[in-house]
Formats: sequence, structure tokens, C-alpha cells
Amino acid sequence: MIITLTGTPGTGKTSVSEKLAEKGFEVIHLTEYLEENDIGEDIKGEREVRVNQMVEELETEEFKEDTVIEGHLAHHFSADICVVLRCQPDKLEKRLSKRNYTDRKVEENIESEKIDIVLSEAVQKQETVIEIDTTDKTVGETVEELIEKVEKGEEDYGNVDWTEFL
Repeated sequence: MIITLTGTPGTGKTSVSEKLAEKGFEVIHLTEYLEENDIGEDIKGEREVRVNQMVEELETEEFKEDTVIEGHLAHHFSADICVVLRCQPDKLEKRLSKRNYTDRKVEENIESEKIDIVLSEAVQKQETVIEIDTTDKTVGETVEELIEKVEKGEEDYGNVDWTEFL
């Protein structure tokens, strides 16, 4: 089973994927994969990627059973299940402010989360989408919920609503 783990930066993708690796999942960190395979361009310390090129490269890979592809663009790659992590915008802002992001980049990511950009794209591209709100969950709780929902194989999205933050 191939699982894409996606979401706005700061929602917990990397932390969750590290726990999944401890549980035996093969994890592909998309940022590392893109750098290692020289996909996209490094512009002022940020990798600009053509999504079509990334997807074409991923399609040539032979993934092991139970592989997780983690990254904020992962939902563009067809998978058995796409998991979208979400976080309440005010708490996401606190998480992102701890990073070395510009104010503009923090604001762009907060706006993206408020209006469900990643979830909307995932629903358009994937057959099975699972949405998990990580706002008040530990990484362990998020991983448990993810595994439980993946094992059920049921779509589960549309329950997270940030309209009060618009």
C-alpha cells in the first residue's frame, strides 16, 4: 500500500512520518527525494518544483509494501490512500513562527490552511482521502488515528472547518 502524507507546512507531516518509520513503514521524504534526484531548481534556498516532473519521476520508482511518501506536494502523486494533516490556523501560525520563515511565507501558509488548499487538491486527485486534525493531538495520537483510518480504508474528510478564521 502506498500512502501519501501531505498537508500545509507545520501540520506534523515529518514528525508523523518518523513515527510511522519506527512502526515499520518505508518513508520517502519528498524534500530529500527531490534534492537527491535533482528535481526542480534551488532558488534562494527554496526548491521550486514542477509538479508534473516530480510525479513522472515518482512513477518510475518501485516502492516497497507499506510506503509513505511525505511532503506538502505528496498529494499530487496517485496513491492507495492520501492522508491530509490539518492544524488550526492560530496554532499553525505559532508552529511556523518558530521556523526560519519570512512573515510572508508564514502568512501564505496560514491562508492556505484556512481555505483548505491541500485538502481540495487532494480530493480532486486521489481516490481515497483521509483528513486528520493534528491541532491538539500528540504525534503518537495522530499516528494511531492515521493507522486506524488507513486500516479501515474509508474516506474521511470534510470535518475540519476553519471558516471562523477567515
